[in-house]
Amino acid sequence: MTQSADERRPVVILGGWLSNPEDYRGMADILAHPPFNRVVYIVDFRRGAWARLRDPDFRVVLGVLSRTVDLALQETGAERLDLIGHSAGGRIVRVYLGDKPYYGNVYNGQRHVANMTTLGTAHSTVEIYVAKFGAFVNEAYPGAYYPHITYRSVVGESVRGRRIGWPEEMIAYQSYELVCGDGKEIGDGIAPVHSCYLPGADNLVLPGVRHAPYNAPRSWYGAPGIVETWFRPLHDQHRSDAPGQSRQEERSLVN
Repeated sequence: MTQSADERRPVVILGGWLSNPEDYRGMADILAHPPFNRVVYIVDFRRGAWARLRDPDFRVVLGVLSRTVDLALQETGAERLDLIGHSAGGRIVRVYLGDKPYYGNVYNGQRHVANMTTLGTAHSTVEIYVAKFGAFVNEAYPGAYYPHITYRSVVGESVRGRRIGWPEEMIAYQSYELVCGDGKEIGDGIAPVHSCYLPGADNLVLPGVRHAPYNAPRSWYGAPGIVETWFRPLHDQHRSDAPGQSRQEERSLVN
């Protein structure tokens, strides 16, 4: 059977802050099998290396990402690929796409990418640990910046932050307060929904989905049954049989 153009594109996954590549093996395995049948590469950037990064200098991880993309294209013979960034990795992939200097380096990854998906990425944040880097990303490459790339921002809507509540709710409260200044928001337990809105992107809210595999292996973005809800042809805006769904989800992100 002849592969479609989508199936011939490899996928590169960049993890989030303090992650290990092993955290994404399950997601990669899902994408490698029917109905997706992709060749998947996970950027080999480990927890200790993440811990050594300091705002706003993320050149080390950008270099590893760039080499992984080059390897994926070389080994598969593809002209372009699909890029996935989880959590903090979503901001980093946006810089990788860019054609402007970053500490003297120009990655210009937009030449190689067809679709970019971010998972639980706070595209707007007041978090002190990434304030300078986040500001650079949004000033240099606002919204869905490159018209020839299809952007998707995915966020789970599962945990309401509470100062006093269940442990998950209290962790969410602290995280949301750090990201947007209001711990009472709702989000995926780490990123509040409205902070993940990316103007011009296909913004998708997934009820019940949580941020990471370490505390929610069956309900995070990379879990079986959940990958299928967001990794589909990006020109298919949500579901063709539910025309109001996209508008409702986008309002959830804006408000």
